[in-house]
Amino acid sequence: MERIVLEVDDTVGKIYQSFSKESKQQLSQTISMMVKKMVNDATFADYAKLLDNIGDEALKNGLTPEVLEELLANND
Repeated sequence: MERIVLEVDDTVGKIYQSFSKESKQQLSQTISMMVKKMVNDATFADYAKLLDNIGDEALKNGLTPEVLEELLANND
């Protein structure tokens, strides 16, 4: 496990200091899951944006749904 430091306001810091060891571990696990979800969401958003850009470029180059269908049909 890797240790990181998070800056929080004084009230949150005091509340955290009053937590039991188990509560601190649960909070640590929750934060870990939140960070992983944020990364996954960002990765998906980047991937979706990339696909949108590819689609836009294909349309600019004349790849219509009809042309794509014809190309796929000829590939059999």
